[in-house]
Amino acid sequence: MKNIALYPFNKITKGLIKFRDLIDARIGAVIDFTIDSRDHVEWKLLQEDSLGIFLTNNLEEGLEGIDTLILNDTGTPFGNSQSAYQKFDLTQMWRKLVLYAAHRGITVISVHEITDADTRRWLQAHDIELHVDQQLNADMLSEMSQHYNLQDDTEIGTYLKHFELDQRLLDSSPSILKVAIFATRGCLGKFTTQMSIYRELTHRGRATTAIITEPTAFLFQQPGADIMKFLSQQTLAQYPYYIHALVQKAEQAGAEIVLMAGQGSLLPNHNFIIASTKLAYLSAYQPDVTLLVVGYDDDDRIQDCLDVLRIYGNQKKPHRLLLPNRIEIGFGEYDIRSEAEMNERKQELERKFNIEVEFVLHADKVVDEMEALIDEKKITVSVS
Repeated sequence: MKNIALYPFNKITKGLIKFRDLIDARIGAVIDFTIDSRDHVEWKLLQEDSLGIFLTNNLEEGLEGIDTLILNDTGTPFGNSQSAYQKFDLTQMWRKLVLYAAHRGITVISVHEITDADTRRWLQAHDIELHVDQQLNADMLSEMSQHYNLQDDTEIGTYLKHFELDQRLLDSSPSILKVAIFATRGCLGKFTTQMSIYRELTHRGRATTAIITEPTAFLFQQPGADIMKFLSQQTLAQYPYYIHALVQKAEQAGAEIVLMAGQGSLLPNHNFIIASTKLAYLSAYQPDVTLLVVGYDDDDRIQDCLDVLRIYGNQKKPHRLLLPNRIEIGFGEYDIRSEAEMNERKQELERKFNIEVEFVLHADKVVDEMEALIDEKKITVSVS
């Protein structure tokens, strides 16, 4: 994998482009069949910042000279993408793209599991091998299962087991500094925060591991913790133990600090099994430092997150609140805030919650403090 194309121009693609210097491959092109409906300002900014990445709605042009196609979309609508799928016939365009690439010997990798039965039948009928990176270390999963033998009996049983974590997880006190990045809701900038800090720490020579809950960990050669990929191989009740095992593995490999960004909101939702899993992996991870990414009109949710962190994460308060400059509000639509609005909200948050606020765009500014905490923890562990 040397020269890759990404499809489509979505949240995952933007993250890969932003942190392309951390990927051992050149991004040659981005293909998106809805290019005409996109915000042209956003495309222009991407063209200016992407160092020659070709942006096109023409699959032949986009795949010229490409050896690997990375699909960040499964070819079936989800969430608020239904109207765009119908307008641009994206299911058929996805299949046309995959077929074109496969016939030209281009490796096709999907970052998501292909669960749609009709899509799977289509792939089989056309004899197309679609690679789906599992991210998960099979040996580690086997070892973990031997230590923590859990069974999913019923939904209620699974829910209760999440609050009865094996004491071995809670008693462990690794010397590695554990940083958690959470948010009051999805699409606020957790991944951007995580990778900005990871980039700066590695540039400074710090041994750093990023536990990536996005399905693209393999491209950054970091451990993956995408819950959907995990569920394809293990039961949900095992997930907190998996997070704990990843931390232990990072420490054994010599990492000084591990960064983990949660998925979606830290707060529970209507699916109480998933909700309990969030609280359980927070208890299992037990972060030393927490960064909470917040919005512009979510003070009640912020307070709820502070309560969750205090109860389940043993955190009196987050190290920082982080404020984004833009928030996704729809398919390809963003609420963009001015510098004046950001500064006004920063002052408001600091007054109300008595927690220092930084901007997601400047998340790497906290690295000086992270380094000091790493060294402080090393001294504490050596003395004890």
